[in-house]
Amino acid sequence: MLPESFLHFVWRYQYFNTSAMKLVSGDQLNIIKTGYLNHLAGPDFKEAEVNIEGIQWHGSVEIHVNASDWYAHKHQGDTNYDNVVLHVVWENDRQVFNREDKPIPTLELKGLVKPMVLERYQSLMDNEDSIPCARHLNNTKSITRLSMLEKALVERVEEKSHDFNSILESSAHDWEESAYHWLAKGFGFKTNASNMLRLAQSVPLKVLTKHSNQLFQIEALLFGQAGFLDVDVSDEYAYQLQKEYRFLKAKYELKQKIGYNEWHFSKVRPANYPTIRIAQLAALVITYPHIFSFFSELENRKEAIDKLDVLQSDYWCTHYAIDKKLSKRLGGLTKKSKENIIVNTAIPFLAAFAKYKDDSTYLDKALNLLSSIKAESNHITELWKTLGWNVSSAFDSQGLIQLHNAYCIPKKCIECNIGISLVRNPAV
Repeated sequence: MLPESFLHFVWRYQYFNTSAMKLVSGDQLNIIKTGYLNHLAGPDFKEAEVNIEGIQWHGSVEIHVNASDWYAHKHQGDTNYDNVVLHVVWENDRQVFNREDKPIPTLELKGLVKPMVLERYQSLMDNEDSIPCARHLNNTKSITRLSMLEKALVERVEEKSHDFNSILESSAHDWEESAYHWLAKGFGFKTNASNMLRLAQSVPLKVLTKHSNQLFQIEALLFGQAGFLDVDVSDEYAYQLQKEYRFLKAKYELKQKIGYNEWHFSKVRPANYPTIRIAQLAALVITYPHIFSFFSELENRKEAIDKLDVLQSDYWCTHYAIDKKLSKRLGGLTKKSKENIIVNTAIPFLAAFAKYKDDSTYLDKALNLLSSIKAESNHITELWKTLGWNVSSAFDSQGLIQLHNAYCIPKKCIECNIGISLVRNPAV
């Protein structure tokens, strides 16, 4: 069955026989303006203009696969649809009436759509390749591919920024506190992200900043709340941490402590153990107590890398857990880890702030950062490379990941600039 998105495409670009058009009622129809696609609630196209039997109508156009979808979607009781002047359907399987019980003018597209357009669209839908347009990708213009890459990239960045917005909501729109929570989550990477977020939420930034020149106290607060001090200890450092944590916990009436067993160590290298990441977070917080500025004032990749070049305390350079020594001394964040935090933490933050401030400068910063970072290498980026797509930066790789996952896999070809160009192009 054809999706509504295909009918939107057909209507928007008028890829059907428009000569001597007639409604299902037999009335003559002339389309003056198709209207603009509405991405919000209400009819599919707004501000359309049609002529029916010599009378001009201004209003909305609603599009369905079957006319009966009008009732299936419960439009009959929705005042948003009172100004629909034309109902465009693939198949007119039922007469539709408005709230005043008057028939809505209906155009049936079945039999009117240009055969080659339908065939080209169907060939993409029937293709079993993970990228449906793979065989025809080189037939498209480079500007078409690049415009779709940027569209997909912005979508991906904005989707990631929605996660930050959820944190912002839970923090009563406190940007400083939310930035700290978001940074902590980023330090958890994939394996311990949710626990790192819970940890930050259990120790407010305003508590940590009261000890902004005492790394030991910040470590006591974070490791205690993380549950890592609930063990018998033998070394002096750990003992002093426990003692300090008990005092600070009572002083600030801290709750919501995480259990030791909730953290993930399995299949994780020592450098990525949650204990090490907590120690690195503590070092960063004491170096940059204003986390909001840490993100918002980033200008380029070098500055971002330099800001993340912090080293955990000496104890956590030689231990991977309380009382458990490492055979080899650990350094700070690796280059790959820093770039991961920039891509998955700093950039979504900048996108969220750009939208909040209605200032594209911050989104431009985010996209420029991505352009300066080396591309990830995974099965998706390798797939695009085999098709001749140059994947040199994170701008490319992040955009292509989104394009693959959000458009190619669900076969939303008709919502993709590349797919649209192939369906429209008679040479393909």
